[in-house]
Amino acid sequence: MKIEKLLHKLQAFFDTERHKKRQHVQELKKILLKLKKKERKITHALQQADDDCLIRRYQTELEVIRVQRKKGIEVLHQLKKLKKT
Repeated sequence: MKIEKLLHKLQAFFDTERHKKRQHVQELKKILLKLKKKERKITHALQQADDDCLIRRYQTELEVIRVQRKKGIEVLHQLKKLKKT
C-alpha cells in the first residue's frame, strides 16, 4: 500500500473514535438531563406526600438519583478534560 492510502485508513480510524467519544458525551448529557427532571419531579412529589412510608421511598429514590447524577457529571468532566489534552 502506498503511504497516502495508509494515511487515509489511519485518519478514518481516528475519526470514528472521535465520533464515538462525541456521541458518548451527547448520550451522557441526555441521561443527566433526564435524571435532573426526574429528581425535580420526585422532589415535588415528596413535598406533597403525607404518608411516612411514601416519604421514605421518595427520599431513597432522591438519594440514588443524586448519586447517579454526581457520578455522571464526574465522568462528563473527565471526558471533557481528556478532550482538551
